[in-house]
Amino acid sequence: MNNIIDEIKVSNNIVLLCHINPDGDAIGSTLAMYESLKKLGKDVDVLIEDPPEVFNYIKNFTSIKKSSTKKYEVAIILDTASRERVSDSSNILDSVSKIIVIDHHISNTNYGNYNLVEKYPACCELVYNLIKEMGITIDKDIAVPIATGLLTDTGGFSHNDVLPSTFFLAGELSKIIDMSKIYKKVLKSISINQFNIKKIAMDNLKITSSGIAYSYITEEDILNTNVTQNDCGILVNIPMEIDTVEVSILARIFKDKVRISLRSNNIDVNEVASIFGGAGHKNAAGITTKIKDHDTREKLRNCGVSVVVKFLRISERTDFEELIKKLLEVLEGKIYEWNINSK
Repeated sequence: MNNIIDEIKVSNNIVLLCHINPDGDAIGSTLAMYESLKKLGKDVDVLIEDPPEVFNYIKNFTSIKKSSTKKYEVAIILDTASRERVSDSSNILDSVSKIIVIDHHISNTNYGNYNLVEKYPACCELVYNLIKEMGITIDKDIAVPIATGLLTDTGGFSHNDVLPSTFFLAGELSKIIDMSKIYKKVLKSISINQFNIKKIAMDNLKITSSGIAYSYITEEDILNTNVTQNDCGILVNIPMEIDTVEVSILARIFKDKVRISLRSNNIDVNEVASIFGGAGHKNAAGITTKIKDHDTREKLRNCGVSVVVKFLRISERTDFEELIKKLLEVLEGKIYEWNINSK
């Protein structure tokens, strides 16, 4: 952490980036860092191609730029596990002198010149620690985005990866802001468009006998309900409220790809997602299609899921039904293993 602080201190022209389709943790981490660097007198920009308007209550949200032709010394990338996932339409990373990565994903590829990667339930907790180490006072303008990220990635402190330090941080933030107001904005308030897409996803929902809930929405559904990708991100969490559900799957079907979100209580869905070229956390991960047959077979063998290998017939581009079938097979095996081991 000290080498990153030293690099920030000697740099004046800084750009902040995060991952594509940013959620509350990405937005919160980025804007908390932005406010902190401004307090240090730095010349700093935030570049995010499509920031969700639902977070417009955060100070400096209107300072976000979609692109830039400016030259920067240093890029700080937050909440992003790999360079391929960085929202960088201006190709900033090709021209900066240094890249600093601040992330909490265990799958992070350490693609920066400096990498601060530590396992926390939210990147905002790591950012908070860094800001404190830099000697910056945490005021309302920093506390609000930190709380936004914390509540987003912990599901309102409901995920089983929440740490004692996370609750301590929530207590510290509560001394500065009303956490209940942020909770309502992040987790309890939806638009009529979000309600409509939620209804479609629930109408398509199926639940297996082993406790896997899976649903889908199409590109047409997204266009017809006029929702954003960020609006759709919350849908995968809803089936987890059902007491018999262990894993939730939501597929977003586009003309050229399928994006799948995974959530779980006990199963390591990051391990499962990695088999199909995805990544994430133990209890929250994602997959995008285009799966190589040979690579997937080898990963499955290495993971010991031999029962699935004989069923795999994965083509260069997998359609929705085929991918879901194979994903369910892997998850069924994982749930069976977990049930055996937990007895």
